Amino acid sequence: GVTFNSIFDDYCQSIGAVALDPNDPDNTIYVGTGETWTRNSVSVGDGMYKSVDGGSNWTKMGFEKSERIANIIVNPKNSKEIYVGVLGALWGDSEERGVYKTTDGGQSWELVLEIDKYTGVTDLIIDPRNPQVLYAAAMQRSRKIFTYLGGGPGSGMHKTTDGGKTWDIS
Repeated sequence: GVTFNSIFDDYCQSIGAVALDPNDPDNTIYVGTGETWTRNSVSVGDGMYKSVDGGSNWTKMGFEKSERIANIIVNPKNSKEIYVGVLGALWGDSEERGVYKTTDGGQSWELVLEIDKYTGVTDLIIDPRNPQVLYAAAMQRSRKIFTYLGGGPGSGMHKTTDGGKTWDIS
């Protein structure tokens, strides 16, 4: 921790989430771009990236229109199963919001929690003892030149006990 080497400067400069694969933490790194603290001036992201060589090389994994990725969760029992919490656009509606899941290591993604085009996911947590249980915090928000609207009917805490097939709101 005394010195650091930059491994992501050639890509997007705005990062919202970093995750290590718990089954290969020395090599496999995920980065979700886009600043997620949307209260003040913020930078947009351009999607999600993956490195399998400790950060020497990066591959784009989608979510180019998301603008902000809040969290990435790799199932500790299955590295091919990954969840991504997408906050979405700040200055307008966004179709790419919610929780996405892949079961093939990121070759394809399924939207498993979609609330509405105004509500994005601000955080995700997985139960390490039972990876079928996840919690997703969602916030309806919109930033305009004259105001910032935070909260609303889409906001809440969502829980799944079946790996994202169904969700309950608290």
